[in-house]
Parts: sequence; structure tokens; C-alpha cells
Amino acid sequence: MIDVVEAVAPYLERADYKGALKRALKIESPIRRMIALTEILTAYSKDEVLALMFDALDEIKTTAERALAYSILGRSFYILNQDRNAELYFERAMAEVSMVSSPLLRGEVLAGIARNLVLSDRYEEALGLFREAVELLQASRGLSAGAVSSLLKVGRLIERSADEIPNEIALEFYKLARSVYSSLNFKLQVKYIEEKIELINEVLKRGMVVVEDLIRKGEVEVAMSVMRFLPLESRAIAMLELSYWLFLHEQPKLARKSFEDALEVFFVGKFHVNDAGVESVARRFLRVGFLEEALVLAGIISDEKRSSELLGDIVLAYWRRGETGKARSILEGIPDEGVKKRVLSFLEGGKDVGHEQGLPLTGGGEERGAVPEDGGAREVQGEVEQKGGTTVSKGNDSGDTGDALQLHRAEGAD
Repeated sequence: MIDVVEAVAPYLERADYKGALKRALKIESPIRRMIALTEILTAYSKDEVLALMFDALDEIKTTAERALAYSILGRSFYILNQDRNAELYFERAMAEVSMVSSPLLRGEVLAGIARNLVLSDRYEEALGLFREAVELLQASRGLSAGAVSSLLKVGRLIERSADEIPNEIALEFYKLARSVYSSLNFKLQVKYIEEKIELINEVLKRGMVVVEDLIRKGEVEVAMSVMRFLPLESRAIAMLELSYWLFLHEQPKLARKSFEDALEVFFVGKFHVNDAGVESVARRFLRVGFLEEALVLAGIISDEKRSSELLGDIVLAYWRRGETGKARSILEGIPDEGVKKRVLSFLEGGKDVGHEQGLPLTGGGEERGAVPEDGGAREVQGEVEQKGGTTVSKGNDSGDTGDALQLHRAEGAD
């Protein structure tokens, strides 16, 4: 069965919202169609999308599916920053699910509602509902042959939610998932969850050094999965470190995504920028010839002297590359007049000061420059287009969307 989010994702990536809507409307299941429309709503918050969701709601007849549909609408209203409406629809979801007579089905739907609460950043409430769902399903194990299968699916959904939560409460979700796997005697899953918990605790205790060690060892996916537990300032630096590693290992698409996500953290985060940390990464980009990345990072550094020295070295690098116009343009923007005059005198004197300042005279990295965007070189701007992202992590996710969790038995169950 195709993932409904993946079905509309290609259209959203190229901002073809009409195409995304057309694709979503081809999905027969009203629940799955609502999930796809919610994904569209995150990028295209128009009334017509919400209207289509209510049309899908009108097609739903069973109590269990209506409860889940109300929670999807609740999430949608949170996306639209209509918190009161969001709360109202989550309340309706809870009222509706209470009328589901089967404990097994009620447990499954509670897990689906909890998932939508996670996606709405309502983590405490979601954790409580997941616990209630697990208790119901555990109590049903002797009464229904499907309880074990449902427990496994809910356990995976809890783990998947934990993988997406950007703070310490994720540990409580992991512990709940571990208890589910333990009750099913799934020893490998229990061990894997325990290793995750141990690593997260290590990051919370030791911070950035743990993530840096993972990147140095090439354990990129693991590093990406635990960066979310770093303070914002350290997280942004770690994402830049990751971007640098990915560029070096010829993964430009992921590298650029990590770089842009780091910039987003810098631009929206309310914290004091670690100028030394940013400069350190910028100079690493500079040494291997990624001049545009270094230039963008120079603009983040608040210390005028430090930023000016870095910009001066970037000017020299462009000059030696033969891009004299670009070099002079950047030179004009150097805020420290002393640095500007010194660099200008070097350029006019024709001295190879790049060597004097530690820049290599020759080298493959210097010729590469910044990895271009698809189809052409990038213009250096003060801002980079910001796109949302997902944490890459391992696990044994079944591929379920979660919101449509095991509702085939809901047909006719009123």
C-alpha cells in the first residue's frame, strides 16, 4: 500500500499544490485522503484544502474512523494556528472513541489519536493516550488473536513518534515502546531501544562531543537522530559539521539540506551565536574550496573583527581563483576598515597572501568551489531558502502511516 504522504510529496517539493490536491483526491479511503490533505496543508494553508478534508469526513460512517478523522482535523487546525478549533476536534475525537465497544479497536484508535497529538507537538497528552492504548491492548491479549499484532504495530508507532520528538520526553516514549516489545518477548527490539536510550542519555550528559565523535566515525544517521537533544546553539553547529562531512563524502543534496537547516536554526533561534564555532566550520569549508558556504557563515558571526578576518580570507580565495569581481564585491562589505585596507593593499600589490595566511597555493578542493544547486551556480544571499526536514533514524518501522493504524476492522464497527 502506497504511503499517502509519499504520494503527494513530489508535488509539494516543486510547489505544485494543485497537482498535489489532484493526487490526494484519487485516494479512495477518506481517512488516508485526509492524511494526504493534512500534509498538503502544511505547505499550502488554503481554505479549499480544509473544505476537501470536511468532504472526506462526510464519507466516514463508523465510530472508530470518525474518532480518528476528528483527530486528523485537530492536527490540521493546529497547523493553521487555530488552537481553539484544534482542541475542540481532539475533544470530539475522545468523545467518539469512548463509544467504541471493542477494547481492541478502541486501543488502536487511541494510538492513532495519540499519533496526531505527537504531530501537533502535544507530547504529554500523546504519551498518556499511548499508555492507555497499550493497557487496553495488553488486557485484550487473552480475548483476541489480533491483540499481539496490534500491540506490535502500536509499539512501532510509539517508537516512531519518539524518533521525531525533539526533547527529553522522547525518552519516556522509548521506554514505553521498550515495555511493549518486552511484553512480546522481542529481545532484539528491546536491545535496540535500550541502546538508543543509552546514547541519548550520553548526549544529554556530554553534549556536542558525542555527536562530533559519531560524525568523525561516519555514523551519520545516528548523529542526525540524536542532534535534536542538543541545545539549539550546539545543534546548529553540529548540523554545519554534518554538512561539511556530507560535502566531503560527495552527498551534496543531503549536505545542502543540513546546511540550510542549520541556517534556519540560526535565523529563528533565540540564542547567542557561538562565533568561534561558526568560524571554525567556515574555515574548514574555505580550506576545501566551498567559498559560498564560508561566505554565508561569515554573515552569521556577530564579532566584527572575527567576521572581517574571515571575509578577508574569502576575498583572497576568490581572487586567487580568478573571480576578481566577486572578490572586490565582498571586499567592499568587510566591516573592519583596518582589515579591508590590509586586504586591498595585498590585492593591489599582487602578493600571494593566501599562502601567508595559511591558505593552500594549490589543491583539488580549491577548484571545486561551492557545490551548485541543481542546474547552476548559487547566488550568495543573506538567507537560504528554508525547507523543513525529518530526522533520519534506524528502526523497524513497518511503513504504516500511523493515523490509519489497523482500522480495517473499523468497517462497520459502530
